[in-house]
Amino acid sequence: MSSSAKTHPQFTPGILSLLPTFYVGWSDSILSPGEIVFIQNLIKDLDFLTEEERTYLLTYTDPKNPPGPDVFRQWKRAITEHAQSLTKEDISSLEALGLQIATKGIGYNNQEYWKSPKTKAAIREIRKALGVQNRDAARILPGDLVQTNPETQIDYALAEDIQTHLDDKHADLINRLKKLLRDPYFSLKTIRNKEEYRQVVLNQLQTLADQGYTSYAFPKEYGGKDEVEKNLVIFETLAFQDLSLTVKYGVQLGLFGGAIMGLGTEKHHSQYINRLIDMDLLGCFAMTETNHGSNVRGLETTATYNHETESFIIQTPHEKAGKEYIGNALHCEMAVVFAQLIIDGASKGVHAFVVPVRNNEGQLMPGVRVEDCGYKMGLNGVDNGRLWFDNVSIPKDGLLDKYGTVDSTGNYVSSIQSDAKRFFTMLGALVMGRVCVGMAGVSCSKTALSIAIKYGDKRRQFGANDASPETIILDYPTHQEKLFPLLAKTYAYHFAFRKLFEDYAEDTSEEGRRKVETKAAGLKAMATWHATNTIQVSREACGGKGYLSENRFTDLKADSDIFTTFEGDNTVLLQLVAKGLLTEFKKSFHDSGFTAVMKYLGSKFAQRFSEYNFTYTRNTSITHLRDRAFHLEAFKYREKKLLYTVASRMQDFTKKRVDTYEAYLKCQLHLLELAKAYIERLALRNFASKINSMEEGRSKDLMNLMADLYAVHTILDNKGWYLENDYMDGSKTKALRRLKQKLYQEIRPQATTLVEAFGIPEELLNARIVLYN
Repeated sequence: MSSSAKTHPQFTPGILSLLPTFYVGWSDSILSPGEIVFIQNLIKDLDFLTEEERTYLLTYTDPKNPPGPDVFRQWKRAITEHAQSLTKEDISSLEALGLQIATKGIGYNNQEYWKSPKTKAAIREIRKALGVQNRDAARILPGDLVQTNPETQIDYALAEDIQTHLDDKHADLINRLKKLLRDPYFSLKTIRNKEEYRQVVLNQLQTLADQGYTSYAFPKEYGGKDEVEKNLVIFETLAFQDLSLTVKYGVQLGLFGGAIMGLGTEKHHSQYINRLIDMDLLGCFAMTETNHGSNVRGLETTATYNHETESFIIQTPHEKAGKEYIGNALHCEMAVVFAQLIIDGASKGVHAFVVPVRNNEGQLMPGVRVEDCGYKMGLNGVDNGRLWFDNVSIPKDGLLDKYGTVDSTGNYVSSIQSDAKRFFTMLGALVMGRVCVGMAGVSCSKTALSIAIKYGDKRRQFGANDASPETIILDYPTHQEKLFPLLAKTYAYHFAFRKLFEDYAEDTSEEGRRKVETKAAGLKAMATWHATNTIQVSREACGGKGYLSENRFTDLKADSDIFTTFEGDNTVLLQLVAKGLLTEFKKSFHDSGFTAVMKYLGSKFAQRFSEYNFTYTRNTSITHLRDRAFHLEAFKYREKKLLYTVASRMQDFTKKRVDTYEAYLKCQLHLLELAKAYIERLALRNFASKINSMEEGRSKDLMNLMADLYAVHTILDNKGWYLENDYMDGSKTKALRRLKQKLYQEIRPQATTLVEAFGIPEELLNARIVLYN
């Protein structure tokens, strides 16, 4: 029977004292295993509760019997009715709210034991066990009763409202997962022994599977939930905690599971997907080789078809063709191996094969050799290894044959005739990895900035004179210059990725997939470079404290640094973005002929620029400089002119009969600038779109402030280009620089609120520095 149907005693002082904490705690819809027994014991030890009160409260510590909607409404009504006589001064925390409504509530007399430090401490322990934060009073109190913390000047109500826009439709899932990760079972620990660390991470991944978090990416018919977008959000949220667990999750589900789902057919799905969701089948993704990382088409491992036995022979031709840096290599039973498919001596290009690595007893299969990569700069909770294959035979069904197969006569058959198109189509099916890694980089940036800005808001150094109080370091313009642009860019990338999540989940057309691949490659590159820079700058902003392991930066820096080179080297990815933009550019004018179109665009470009030359070159009014239309136009102008000019250069080289590859090398730096300009505009466009969808109010004003800073800072970062191209003159860039200082001043009072809005609990920040007084 549901708890919503259970009877309850009158809301007596004992129940009222805990009701706010229970209301907020159950709002997250989950009690983690470590909390249940602890909370029950605490309630049993509360000597001020009657047996009836204790029984009622214990009813709501059973995760299988949560309170229903009717109970929630009763709780909220009781809290708000009994809080009518309270003022802001009465409420400093959730436990204080509970004690106040117990003593001042309608019809009750003040009783001394409600003032006892022991009573308050006991209720505080229950609040902490439930994973409830004091700012959560904003969920149940009227706005005029929500108190702003005067010490940190965090506007908790505003932070929570902004967080609703960040989390959006996924708020419930994010909150439930955060609550689980706050359980002591998942607490971040320093484990120096890699074997012990790996086992902890493996066990934690199994717990995530037991809680149902590993099933979202897969169809319901194979045991999944068929909610791909939520799987991306889970990865993003896991990145607030131990990145070894995050990467292990990604390898098992995104790479191994994603390859089987994306490259395999029904026979593979029915055989493997349900098992890998439940962690009954651990797998790895064996693509990278010692001699070939980014150049996947150049892989040397072979899979030769044997007509007589209808099987494939997987072979590593030499030592440096071994699979390198393979996650899950020490734990896996199966591997998805990428190899050159050879039929009758002819290569059909790189394909993926399911290859057994270990038997049911955990012993290596014949012909398979695995070596531990050993200790790494970071992510030592991930079991990276090297794999070699010597004459390993697998059945014909081992080929993941969605895009190419071997028929009953032993001939290769594919619906995609072009080898190049088939290859890129196969890689496109694996784009989720880049999406996940990029957003994990954003989560790392959020963590770093939360620590640095909260510390900077408390730390004092120097003053006007010996008699004056020392200055809070976040008040120094130099500190703001370090951190605030990074904060604005983090917000911009967050909304860009959330739009990418939607596009990835919803637009499955060929054109839609192609656009997602381009955006994912570029955003992954820019966001992970941003994360690496943000972590370093945030560490420096915390001085020597930032160098201590207890303040998280050591692990954060070491674990995330690899993000810039795995799932695609960032420089290579940006070249892919630029190449994609050029391909689309040429394709859109295919019927007219490229040369004629280039001449036409050149004249239109010059005409368009001359029309707004004076306005955009010399206009220094604040209204204009903060106009989103100006920002978007400036970003668009840079991207389009870079596209036009690099296309023109490539055309010129073609006329001179320069080899295409050589032409790309000559334009390589130009191509990178084009790709960066495209992603910068994409981020601003999505940021502006999100802001436009928000209701008028303080949250929208603050997001506009963040977008202003992102736009102005990006323009100033590229001011050399704008000056060289006469898009603006020196007076305008100076005006933009002054505006940036003004934006810092406007952001400063809400800086801690902006990082509080990221919603990272203290247990996941795991930095003692944020408790600095």
